[in-house]
Amino acid sequence: MKADAVFKGGGIKGIGLIGAVCCLEDKGYEWHRCAGTSSGSMIASLLTAGYTGKELKDIMINYNCKNYLDKYKN
Repeated sequence: MKADAVFKGGGIKGIGLIGAVCCLEDKGYEWHRCAGTSSGSMIASLLTAGYTGKELKDIMINYNCKNYLDKYKN
């Protein structure tokens, strides 16, 4: 079933959006048109480019979050 989606922003909510996308894809949804703001726009653009929820989940799980730590902070 084709679906349109709008994803809200909110930084860390992007992780939750990926989980929601995975759940809906498991139910048979496919993405037709997507839009969003902030982190939601990143999810929307990747889905529109052809990524699946599972692929986004794999990227998120394998990403090294230590990249965000300030290396110069004592």
